[in-house]
Amino acid sequence: MKKTYLINDLVWISFAVAVCLGGLKLGFGSFHSPQAGFMPFLAGLLLGILAAVDLGQGILNKWERDKSDKVIWADIHWGKFLITLVALILYTYLFSTLGFLIGTFLLLLFLYQVMERRSWGIVLTASAVTTVLFYLVFKIGLDSQLPRGFLGF
Repeated sequence: MKKTYLINDLVWISFAVAVCLGGLKLGFGSFHSPQAGFMPFLAGLLLGILAAVDLGQGILNKWERDKSDKVIWADIHWGKFLITLVALILYTYLFSTLGFLIGTFLLLLFLYQVMERRSWGIVLTASAVTTVLFYLVFKIGLDSQLPRGFLGF
C-alpha cells in the first residue's frame, strides 16, 4: 500500500467528517423540512463514502497503479493554469458589478478561447448557450438570486 494514497483518502475522510459535523451543527432538519445543514451533511456523507470506498479498494488491490502515476504533473500547462486562476479571481471580484449574464458570458468566452483556440463563431455560440442554460437552471429553475449588474439584467 502506498502511503500517499492512504494519506489522501484519510485526509478526504477527515474533511468529510468535519463537513458532516458542521452540517449537524447548523441543523439537519428532516427530509420533508430541511434546515441549513441538510445539504452540507449529505455532501460530506457522500464524500466520506467515496473516500472510504477508494480506501477499501486500495487496501484490497494494494493500489496497483501503472507507471504513468509517477509523472502526474508532467502534462500541466502552467501558463494556462495561472491565467485561468486569475480569470476566476477576477470573475468573483467583478461578479456583482458586471452581473451574472455579462460576467459569466465574458468568463466563458475567455476560457473557451484560452483553453483551446476555436473559431470565434463557435466560442461565441458556446459561451452564449452555456450562459443561458446556467441562467435557466439557477434563476428560473432554482429561483436563485443572481446579481443584475450595472446594466440591470
